[in-house]
Amino acid sequence: MAQQVTFEKFIQPTGGQLTDTLDNGTIVTLDLSSDDVEQENDEVDSYYDDDLDAGWEGAPEDQNLLTLGLRFVDITIPQGSEIDSAFVVFHAHEGKSAEDIAELTIVGEATDDALTFDEENFNEDYLLTDRPQTTAQVEWTVAEDWTIWQPYKTADISSVIQEIVDRPDWESGNALALIFLPEDQGPSIVENSREFTGFENIADPDDVDPEGNPGDGTNHPERRPFIQIYYQGTVSTVELDSRLFSLYPNPVTDNELTLQLEDASPALVEVVNIAGQTVRNFRTEGSKTELDLVGLVEGVYLVHILQNGQSAVKRIVIN
Repeated sequence: MAQQVTFEKFIQPTGGQLTDTLDNGTIVTLDLSSDDVEQENDEVDSYYDDDLDAGWEGAPEDQNLLTLGLRFVDITIPQGSEIDSAFVVFHAHEGKSAEDIAELTIVGEATDDALTFDEENFNEDYLLTDRPQTTAQVEWTVAEDWTIWQPYKTADISSVIQEIVDRPDWESGNALALIFLPEDQGPSIVENSREFTGFENIADPDDVDPEGNPGDGTNHPERRPFIQIYYQGTVSTVELDSRLFSLYPNPVTDNELTLQLEDASPALVEVVNIAGQTVRNFRTEGSKTELDLVGLVEGVYLVHILQNGQSAVKRIVIN
């Protein structure tokens, strides 16, 4: 029987590493991905960057159109599935005022299995804007205050995803690409582009949040862009090997449950009661996460884990 299935996928590494020295002397080594890139006007801006820009730079003396490309791999959604809703989730790379309005149009690449944006497939002769685009497109007007390092969702892009998975030669496990097209908003003294943390992001100590807390100088995989797709399908539950996935202690006795994953990739965790209601949501950072279950009544719960497009369910007991 079909039911709503949640699929989530982060931007993945595509090979190579970069070592950088911050202004305070901290040395960081980052995995690299060519699946999130920028185009400035009609030129490649960068393949690897701490932040991603999309929108319009309207300074009278320096006006630029900033186009963003994102590619998500291993999209395990069957051809023709009914897409209920879909979003990309970004984390702000810097704070923005609601006056910094960005007018963006989100399209998909009209292809069955999108290629990465490396030098061979994204260059001065073949830009993001040269890739074939879906007929479906979504207007995303960003007109809200943004706080540095906090998550924000796009408008619903289900129509774009639907067109891609409806392609006759789409297959579960293929890759899809999204292109964020800017609009020329004319000369402006405000910043109409928005800045997102990229795959290679670090929390730079030179940046501070509104409370004055500086960045910790480390990489934050949980802040990489990710896609969320909700669709009608059959839940495929994968019970991972106990060496790769464990929850302890079980039964839970002190309101704390430890999740241990061998793969340190970000994961979405939901705790569901016997009535099918989600009572806790968590997003992991690293391979070990402490799940706070304070306030939950004694009983049986299911813990749903979604990581790298693969789901798992395990039962826990709270005493």
